[in-house]
Amino acid sequence: MTPAKRPGHYTKGVELGVVPAKDRILMVSPFHRQQRGNSLTTARIKQGLESRGYTIDLLSLEESEVISSLEAKVKPDKYILVHGFHALHFARFWQRQRWLQEIPLVLTTTGTDLHYDLYSHEKSLIEGIFQAAQKIVVFHQNFVTLISQLYPALQPKLISIPQGIFLPPGPPESNQRHFQENDFIFLLPSGLRPVKNLELAIDALEKLQPDYPQLRLLIMGAKLHPQYSQTIMERINLLPWIKYLGEIPHEQVHSVMMHSDVVINCSHAEGQPQGALEAMSLGKPCILTAVPGNLKIIEHGKEGFYVHDEKELLQAARSYLNQPELTLKMGQAASNLVARNFSMEKELTAYLSLYQQILQ
Repeated sequence: MTPAKRPGHYTKGVELGVVPAKDRILMVSPFHRQQRGNSLTTARIKQGLESRGYTIDLLSLEESEVISSLEAKVKPDKYILVHGFHALHFARFWQRQRWLQEIPLVLTTTGTDLHYDLYSHEKSLIEGIFQAAQKIVVFHQNFVTLISQLYPALQPKLISIPQGIFLPPGPPESNQRHFQENDFIFLLPSGLRPVKNLELAIDALEKLQPDYPQLRLLIMGAKLHPQYSQTIMERINLLPWIKYLGEIPHEQVHSVMMHSDVVINCSHAEGQPQGALEAMSLGKPCILTAVPGNLKIIEHGKEGFYVHDEKELLQAARSYLNQPELTLKMGQAASNLVARNFSMEKELTAYLSLYQQILQ
């Protein structure tokens, strides 16, 4: 099926318009208000698919007042396809909306739904939504293997589509440096929640900083877990070489990353480290924990370093501090890797092919 060329749109919640069902897709994201992986991914894919002719209604599950009225206002034949993001969040929504169950479903898993929720007391919800979906998208082939081992019958439904990275320069007023010109800045783009394991980076760099007074750590992301956020803030408020920027509008992220030297992702588990990949696209080498979602993205020692613990993270950081030429070389390799493996064009083409396969 070739969709007609129509402009897409997003207002608050779902725009209940009059575009014929043959042209319309409902995209359901758990989050849209905050700068999180899911919100950035859905916004990027929505914009790209609209440029290819689809009309997308984007529903954020944060919009409770919209959700409560959906079943009364929307008919099953309004949409040709539903695309849900995050298996558990979407499954909770899907089971309450009977009209959705009559529409073909594409499900994209994004991280915690595979690493934690799939083994939780709510795993039956995920199993159910896996069975209901026509196709299940993961970000890496490793996750195809993981799900196939647990549920061999699902293997034909599984497809790996790496995230595309798109980080345009921001407005001139966002071009600011948050430390001094000669500082060496490690950037940690991460929301404050336990799975992100920020204390690993803080612990390692705190031991290193006395020997390298130019060392700085910049943390960028929303406070997503109140208790954990409080603990982290109490810690970094005592360390003047660490600066917490909070949640940064995505159009300003480019500038912050350009003024950093190395990007860190120290998560316990990942879907795919979007913030790290964005910085890598700008020529910043990385330090990644050797965990599912991060593994097999880079070649250790070429675009960055994989680390297993505090000692290895400290050693990797010291290598960058001691060898400016290594930082530049690995940063260029990181930029080449993102351009080669995480193209937005490839991501959109894969989703277009997937949609057309289902709709035919």
